[in-house]
Amino acid sequence: MTDQEAYLVFQEPELKVIQEVISQIEKDFGMVGFEFSNAPYLKLESLLPELESIIANLQQENHSKWMKIVYRVDLTEKQYKFVQNLGGSTPLNMAKAVVLREFQKVKNRLIYS
Repeated sequence: MTDQEAYLVFQEPELKVIQEVISQIEKDFGMVGFEFSNAPYLKLESLLPELESIIANLQQENHSKWMKIVYRVDLTEKQYKFVQNLGGSTPLNMAKAVVLREFQKVKNRLIYS
């Protein structure tokens, strides 16, 4: 097995998880027609710019839809308030919280199914 083949073998599960997280986010943000468009995504962090943009837009333009999405993502009120009170960019912090929560849901599904 070459180094390149070994890299692909060990990366494949990670890429599968990233794709599952992308699918879960797109499903939960479906009511606003959001889909990621800057593929390929090799790390979860690469999802943040697009997600931050849509979250900022929703928070300013359609807060009620944003709150419905927060409910669908399953961020608790405690988590939501914690993220709001963090310093820095609230949309970026919310994007990080969404990716983390969606990752948790995907991992739990893979572990328990």
